[in-house]
Amino acid sequence: MKMKKFTLFALSFGLITSCSKEGVSDLPENLNMTSVLETINSIAFEEDIDELVSESMILSSSAMSARSADASAAPGPKKFKGDLYGECATVVEDEENNTKTISFTEGCEGKRGQIRSGTMIISYSDTQGEAGSYRQVTFEDFYLNGVKIEGIRRTETLSVDENGSKTMQTTLTDGKMIYEDGTFKTKNAEMIRYTHMENGEKQYTTLNGSKSGVTSDGIEFSMEITTPIKFVYNCTGAGIKKRGKIPVEGIKVTNDGQQTITTDFGDGSCDTLVEVSKDGEVETVDLRQLKRGNHFKNIRKNKKL
Repeated sequence: MKMKKFTLFALSFGLITSCSKEGVSDLPENLNMTSVLETINSIAFEEDIDELVSESMILSSSAMSARSADASAAPGPKKFKGDLYGECATVVEDEENNTKTISFTEGCEGKRGQIRSGTMIISYSDTQGEAGSYRQVTFEDFYLNGVKIEGIRRTETLSVDENGSKTMQTTLTDGKMIYEDGTFKTKNAEMIRYTHMENGEKQYTTLNGSKSGVTSDGIEFSMEITTPIKFVYNCTGAGIKKRGKIPVEGIKVTNDGQQTITTDFGDGSCDTLVEVSKDGEVETVDLRQLKRGNHFKNIRKNKKL
């Protein structure tokens, strides 16, 4: 039977809502659009944070911002190449203690449209870019597109090939995403990320792994990537502006113990559409236009599997 399709509108990786942290009396019984979009949103946010941290690790002294003309003055904070994360983003390095502090002023908008504020603190191993090296990130009052991010994020390099392509493992402990209305999602995750390099340039990233937690609707869930999610760099297409890495293929499955919802990111085409399916029905969601309060038209949350 041919499956029906609907296009839902929403804000680019910026999310949704539902429950109040005060109680659970009005919570839905099963996974709904909020739950599905939160898992999509968290994957997109994690990719953004991973790229941000990676960029900060390769900054050199030549990337320092303007400093005092006095040659004896201490180096000022470093800035990202081309102000990719906004002119208001700076990095201060403490080489003695192997830490970097990334700071964003309020409402710091990067060139890809993402808005950040607050602080990320990175601790790292003596060596970087080789098997066994690691970096660990904690957050202090850090917001990405209006969502507060918390947790401990640790990434270890598993392997590096002759072209510089890397395989890395990332674990997230006590992760939390707090939305503007006070609702929040908690999660723990373990992901394997492969970044493909050609001629010294990043071409694409693939993501495998799983996570579990509680959605902002109070629903316990698990999520598994069953087919690697592929993100391409500098993706362009009809109506698409460069906004960092775009997911173009891969499948993730979200389960709450009673029902299963599958999200398909596509066949490799450079677009922002994903297909969400449940019980033989499917809807097409545009990641550029997701809005809080949207509902599935074809996939009803009260329809039992």
